Amino acid sequence: MQTSRPSRTKEEVVKDFRTAEILDAARRVIGELGFADASMERIALEAGVAKGTLYRYFESKESLLAHALEHAHRDMITRSRAATQRVRAYRDKLREAVRAVLEYSAEHQAFYQALLERPDLSIDRESVVARTLTKNFEEYIRFVSGLLTRGARSGEFRPVDPRRGAQFLIEIIRSLLRERLADRKPPDVDSDVETIIDFYLHGVGAGGLE
Repeated sequence: MQTSRPSRTKEEVVKDFRTAEILDAARRVIGELGFADASMERIALEAGVAKGTLYRYFESKESLLAHALEHAHRDMITRSRAATQRVRAYRDKLREAVRAVLEYSAEHQAFYQALLERPDLSIDRESVVARTLTKNFEEYIRFVSGLLTRGARSGEFRPVDPRRGAQFLIEIIRSLLRERLADRKPPDVDSDVETIIDFYLHGVGAGGLE
């Protein structure tokens, strides 16, 4: 017998809405000022709440920054999943997954630029922000690995280690994203999507793969 999910209370709905507003404000302030100068006072001002209100939702600035990263990741991966469901071929699914990441990063360019410029942000470090980055990275690895695994089962891809294959693709995306964020006039998204997919699927061999 299937049990229905309990309905959410008005207080829970309001809290979730307020949290989303604060996280959106945090991303805007981080994009404008960078992580170091994105103070709780400035984020509260941007969100239109008292500074004390922030501490009702987040115990520290690092906690708020970690949640802002998680919020951005959740938006991005939700868009990626939706994009891959609109096409059938797994090559097209990979293409649309890459497109979703590039489009999302372009829409939030200042935020991701601030992320890249913070030298102490690394999945190798021990902090609440680093743990969030690690968690997000691993989730995206699983998402891409799933596409590669199912693509291999369908006969579109060669059977390879899906985790390694996912890591290779993600590193290509990250490298190109750094170039796009540093370029005042980056190539259009479609051009870079095709560059990534073509190189990932065909490499540098003159014959390519069919």
